[in-house]
Amino acid sequence: MKQFVILLVFALASSLGFTQSKTNASDKEGMAMQAYPLNSAKSKFVIKGTSSLHDWEMISENCSGSIRMEPSSETLSIADIQVKVEVKSLKSGKNLMDKKTYDALKEDKFPTITYKYEKIGALKATGANEYSVTLNGTLTIAGKSKNVPIDVIITKNNNSITIKGEKPLKMTDFGVVPPTALLGTIKTGDDITIHFNLNYN
Repeated sequence: MKQFVILLVFALASSLGFTQSKTNASDKEGMAMQAYPLNSAKSKFVIKGTSSLHDWEMISENCSGSIRMEPSSETLSIADIQVKVEVKSLKSGKNLMDKKTYDALKEDKFPTITYKYEKIGALKATGANEYSVTLNGTLTIAGKSKNVPIDVIITKNNNSITIKGEKPLKMTDFGVVPPTALLGTIKTGDDITIHFNLNYN
């Protein structure tokens, strides 16, 4: 009986020691990842499209979000990327077009465009601390979410991360009806391209 009690105590102690070791390892892994908030003042998000009258673009310089990654890794080790753009921060310089766009994007119900990273696809080093990357994630526009791959260039500096790229899309893929004006005589094309230059530091 005495032998059994000793063995039981030893087993419990070993179990607790193993749990503690796992916790410490997890804490170290968590500490290795560093969060960088998105710097709105140094970032740009642009939507470009066409119409029956002329090409157009809407620019937002008011983005928010963050990236969480391993800063000292020799390659890219990304845990999370998030981007949020307020629909009403998109400006074309023409009030009527802005209003038509906000209505088409259902801004009253869905005031933000969001992106949530899921995993890395293709990855290739293209220079010192620069990588050509395919990011797979969820893009949500007008309340509709779609998984989209986006080809980007990611640059790592000492205290900042830059993500630059563009993505062609169709409005109708997100349930957005292309805006019209002047009783339908001016029609916006379905195809748009999102251009972005995001700076996290």
